[in-house]
Amino acid sequence: MKKYENFICRALFTASLLSVCLLKVHADDNQSYTPEQLTELAEVWVNQQFATADTDTEVQLTALDNRIGNKSCAHAPEFSLPANYNPRQTTVQVSCNAPLVWQLFIPARLTEWLELVVSRQNIAPGTALTADMLEIQRRERRLVRGAIVQEPALIVGSRNKRSLSVGQIISLQDLCLVCRGDIVTIQISQGGLAVSTTGVAQQDGSLGDTVQVKNQQSGRNISSEVVGVNQVRIKF
Repeated sequence: MKKYENFICRALFTASLLSVCLLKVHADDNQSYTPEQLTELAEVWVNQQFATADTDTEVQLTALDNRIGNKSCAHAPEFSLPANYNPRQTTVQVSCNAPLVWQLFIPARLTEWLELVVSRQNIAPGTALTADMLEIQRRERRLVRGAIVQEPALIVGSRNKRSLSVGQIISLQDLCLVCRGDIVTIQISQGGLAVSTTGVAQQDGSLGDTVQVKNQQSGRNISSEVVGVNQVRIKF
């Protein structure tokens, strides 16, 4: 009987020892992350999400509080953004499901920037814009209103309908690319044949607007689309 009891004791001891060893192996497989490391990994992940986008997005994360302590994970932590996140203020979720389930939320500020055309000087209404009056600056997208201009060459020669101040963002609504009384080029394209003639604009128009132009040869008013500075295209 004693011999049988000794066998059971040795078996229990061996099982306990094996269990401790297995726990140690699993513990060694886990990676410990400090709050600082998790914040850095989250910032790298968010930047990668916007790296392939056509927008210039700046990411600022609020660092995790060191008082939360280190977090262990059997695999790389997972990151995600809310499905319908605010484009300016959101949170990055950091989570893991082994050896323990945990998740953290890191506040993030996303700033989207645009390169756009602004006025280099005060410009009085009705001035024909020249290249030296314009420059490109980087501005926050949330501050931009209207149809912006990103290439100065597209509006050189147009006229502003209202006063422009130094540093003011220029939108197409501020300009007439075709102004009433201007001599404009009329482009006509149909069936692979392209010709052009001249006319007199009967009204102001910006890019994409439909304006009436009086054909100088026929004297007829023609409905046409503004496609550039002093350029229109007949709409068939």
